[in-house]
Amino acid sequence: MGRAAVFSQRLHCCVADAHGPYSDKIYLPPSFLAGLLAECAQELPSPVTVRIAGTMVHCGVREFSSEEGSVGVPTSLLEQINSNSNSNSNSKNGMVTVEHVQLEKGEFAQLRALDPEEESQNIVGNLRTLLETHMRTNLTVLFVGETIRFPVGGRRVPLSFEVMSLEPDTAVDIIDTDLTVDIISESGDQSSSNGTDTDNVISVDARPLDIEAAPGATRVLILHIPAHTTAVDVVLECKPGHDASLVASRLVRDASEADNDWHDYSAPSQLRKELHIERVQQQQQGLPDGACNIYVGVIADATSSSGFKGTISATTSQNKQEVGADAAMDDTKRCPNCKTDVPKGNYDIHTLFCERHNFRCDGCGAVLRRNSDEAKIHWHCDICYEPGVLGDEAKHARFFHTPCSCTCDENEDNTFTSVAELAQHRRTDCSHRLIECRFCKLAIVQGPIDSSYEAQMLGMRAHEWSCGNRSISCARCKAYVRIQHVAAHMRMHELSDKKRHASMVHCANKLCDRERATAGNPLGLCATCYGPLYSNAWDPGYKKLLGRLTRMLFAQITQGCGNPECKNRGECCATGLTESEAAAKIVPIVRAYAPLTNTAGSPRIDYDSIDLRLCIR
Repeated sequence: MGRAAVFSQRLHCCVADAHGPYSDKIYLPPSFLAGLLAECAQELPSPVTVRIAGTMVHCGVREFSSEEGSVGVPTSLLEQINSNSNSNSNSKNGMVTVEHVQLEKGEFAQLRALDPEEESQNIVGNLRTLLETHMRTNLTVLFVGETIRFPVGGRRVPLSFEVMSLEPDTAVDIIDTDLTVDIISESGDQSSSNGTDTDNVISVDARPLDIEAAPGATRVLILHIPAHTTAVDVVLECKPGHDASLVASRLVRDASEADNDWHDYSAPSQLRKELHIERVQQQQQGLPDGACNIYVGVIADATSSSGFKGTISATTSQNKQEVGADAAMDDTKRCPNCKTDVPKGNYDIHTLFCERHNFRCDGCGAVLRRNSDEAKIHWHCDICYEPGVLGDEAKHARFFHTPCSCTCDENEDNTFTSVAELAQHRRTDCSHRLIECRFCKLAIVQGPIDSSYEAQMLGMRAHEWSCGNRSISCARCKAYVRIQHVAAHMRMHELSDKKRHASMVHCANKLCDRERATAGNPLGLCATCYGPLYSNAWDPGYKKLLGRLTRMLFAQITQGCGNPECKNRGECCATGLTESEAAAKIVPIVRAYAPLTNTAGSPRIDYDSIDLRLCIR
């Protein structure tokens, strides 16, 4: 496993999760650096890789800044040290021996996914891309038996992979090397099915889908929005006596009452729940251009003994035209009791009937029929005056007036007045919010805004700032450009092309958009169009050149160029004209080039006025 240790030190382990618990980079004391430089003749190897004596654990070094006599180790790496320690390592008291070793560059790694459910259900999308991103950012070495873990937004537990085999050694360095990664499932299969149960797919403008859920359970469905559909209305029809909350999310499959992008927390008395969902703009992997999938969750009422039963459907949202009331205001008059605009001709009859049979609730302003069953069960919230019925109080209080807290550290107390306010926080400012990176297109945890002023000005989070600062080579100019600047760089190329195209002197051939040749071309053509007419024979008055042009035009007009898809056909190619008609069409063109035959001076020809149409070869 690499070269023999050249320096080692006995240190006390302590947890160091400043850069996350899933890294393999440790913090060593300055004395370790001094001793290493002394042993290596003041030439520090890069990267610095170490081994925990008595174990298979290898790792990298982040900094030489820990306290003397101690080593800072991320949580996941510390767990592997404890599980790999043998009886002679004496790591039970927290002491370990850290040895510097030099490892060979990795060439091949076979990893086994420990979460087969993730592959079969395709919860997190491209596992390989997520894994490679984590390895590039957080890992320095790999060793056989290592368990790689990393968090994925929208999941409560991290993904796990076990290192099964490595080449060319059992521990390798993966920095600045082309590493081939082979991922197998827990059962040993190279590939896994990503099929979706059709019973859990909501199709737009299709028949309603019958659904059931146990009390407190969540039924997850996938709403497929096809291309060219801008918005969709999702409707949940609850059967009498059954209630549920309707939520939806772009990225979080197990959308909850707090983690969602759209929600309907309406009371049990409202049997119809509805969401208006705008189409996702980003292209999703594995879907046709313009199409997208939305995760819809139906959360059954936990207090119901019978669970939930109902139907769910999705329809294309129609733009509702609001009818302006200004034109009708002159012909209506508002009732002082129910506050309804009624025609002036019916105003007296309406007010007499309304005051006798209806009354307005002093709390919420709802208009109710006197002595009706609706009036007897009428209820409104004493805090926000939301109207409803007596059975709605418990759910309304739980969602809109029960304090709750968030697991992030964005606020000092992390306490919110309601679930609705918490949901608003979770889909906007929360550092645990799941977003799609604008550069690598991965679903990642939003995290805090990067501390640099440029990142704060652009509104980039830590991952996006790090991801956008990677450089790629421009396909056009071969310059290295930051990924976050690629759009502006390509826009610069477009503006440069437009400027060059506007100032470019075009070929005299009306069918050609190339640049006119600067020398040795008396006809004002580009090099491509002039090629078939070129001859190195002595031609002082260009008479032979004009003769070749005449013969080419005559053959083109009468016989054609032989290209069945020629855009010049019917106009100056295979026109069907007689020989005399073709000659009459050619004469003005050749006559415009007549000044070329004057060898006494420099001829001036207005190329733009010549209607020359040569077939593009």
